[in-house]
Amino acid sequence: MNKAQAMLDALRSNYLNDLPSHIDDLESLVLKLESQGFELEICRDLYRQIHSLKGSGGTYGMHVISDICHPFEDLISGLLEHTESLYQGFVSTALEYIDLLRNVTSQYQQSKTPDEEIRLKLQGLRNRARQNPYSALVIESSDVVVNIIRDVLKMYRFRIEVAKDGYLGLGRILSEPFDLVVTGLETPRMNGMALISAAQRLGGKSKNTKCVLITASQLKQDEDIPDFVLQKDALFRESFNKVVHHLMN
Repeated sequence: MNKAQAMLDALRSNYLNDLPSHIDDLESLVLKLESQGFELEICRDLYRQIHSLKGSGGTYGMHVISDICHPFEDLISGLLEHTESLYQGFVSTALEYIDLLRNVTSQYQQSKTPDEEIRLKLQGLRNRARQNPYSALVIESSDVVVNIIRDVLKMYRFRIEVAKDGYLGLGRILSEPFDLVVTGLETPRMNGMALISAAQRLGGKSKNTKCVLITASQLKQDEDIPDFVLQKDALFRESFNKVVHHLMN
């Protein structure tokens, strides 16, 4: 074993040893929300810790931890947007994600591959969290464009997730199913064309996902690029609405 691998194994071992205490911290924050009511700073701290756990899980090859943290992050984002959800099952759902993280950690500590039961429970949590029948992933760095997309998709009862760069978006596409992916061509780290090509080549979670590419450039559509290409211009809201209406009918 070379020195670099030995160092990586030691870091991974230390990470696993520390993981239970990090999960305990998440649980403590969730229980604070339950006892004290909604507090913005607690929610932000909870989100930051889950986000950090998601990234480190991927770094050390423990991808199921990242898979659990993705929808857990979405749950916190939903609470930040709709504080009343704290009293509509948020705490019990958050604690279920925490139990999943504990179970996965235990299996990794025993050098086991997380079993199918973990994945089935995770999928069940995802399905239960979906109040809307359709799901969309938006990969776009412009808040203005993201808000336009949100406004249109909400009319068609989409659950909407947002990634700020192409690399993060690809991870989401490969780890969970989406009915619709909307990506800008000019996105950080991985542009929209490369993202969709990589997702198709690597095999995303859904074969039926429709893709919309938005760009400020002139781009001719052919069989090598997504289902729809839209111009990022003054008529974008109208053209995007027409595309979604077409997909839903």
